[in-house]
Amino acid sequence: MAELRLSMTQEARTVLSDLLRLIAPAAARVSVNRANVPGNDEEIASFWVETLTAQASEEARLLAVAFASAKGDPAVIVLPNEAQAQAFLRSLSAVRMALRDLVFADITDAQLESSEDIDDESLPTEKRHALACYACFGLLQQSLISQLCPEAFD
Repeated sequence: MAELRLSMTQEARTVLSDLLRLIAPAAARVSVNRANVPGNDEEIASFWVETLTAQASEEARLLAVAFASAKGDPAVIVLPNEAQAQAFLRSLSAVRMALRDLVFADITDAQLESSEDIDDESLPTEKRHALACYACFGLLQQSLISQLCPEAFD
């Protein structure tokens, strides 16, 4: 069982949950676009795209529900089994990749991963919020990975 502790207000979690519902379709598209879908058989490719889109959309929905329903202070998201933890991790990754591709295309990976290199005061408000979300989700990914695979960061 994995647990993620969220030091944010219920209002912030609700806003984040609503934003996750909005980005879910884009995250699903980015996941499909980044996948290595076999192109030599149209029927198989179509099946893969449909399956990946449905899975990514459902995982983004579960991520939004988890944030909205987290309880306590700090709020805790409990992932009762490894399958749910892996789905949560995939969804965090999909949202971060969507933000990377759609919002931060003009910023290098190195700058994005060490956000102190970005002059966020010069960014529009929406981009500052997206950067905070990107960084927060990165920390949640690290926390979850360290719980699932403690030797990953050795």
